[in-house]
Order: sequence, then C-alpha cells, then structure tokens
Amino acid sequence: MPEAQGHISSAILRVRPGDEAPVAARVAGVAGCEVAIAQQGRLVVLIETASRGATGAALTELTLLDGVHSACMVYEQVESLNSLGETA
Repeated sequence: MPEAQGHISSAILRVRPGDEAPVAARVAGVAGCEVAIAQQGRLVVLIETASRGATGAALTELTLLDGVHSACMVYEQVESLNSLGETA
C-alpha cells in the first residue's frame, strides 16, 4: 500500500483592493484553505490536502469564488505524513 501523503501548497489570489476581507471569508469556506496574508488586492492562501487532485480542486474552487479576479498556484510540496509527524 502506498504511503499516505500530505500536499502543501500556496496560491496568490488577486481581488479588487478593499475586497480582501469578504473574499478572505469566502476562502475560509474552502476545505483545506486559509488566508495567510490579505492586503493591497492580494491574498496569499495556504492549501493543505491529501492528494494532487484535491489540491487542483481547491485551486479551481478558489478561482471561481465571487470577487476573485485570478488565482495562481505558486508553491507545492508533497511529503509523507510520517515525515510531517502525522498519521492517516
């Protein structure tokens, strides 16, 4: 059986300046996503999922949120859950 993995990614979302707070609230509703920084029309979003497919689905969902002009993944790391000190 393959070892369970954790996928850790980040994305930059562009929004209208001044709309950071309402978009950040919508991001919080996307499974595995949280806003790390929100300022000047940009949000840095951390994404933690169990598979590459789930990461892609989360990025797609972020892209389609009301108020998001664009979303671009800027980082992705895949680690075994054991190396992260977690269990499946």
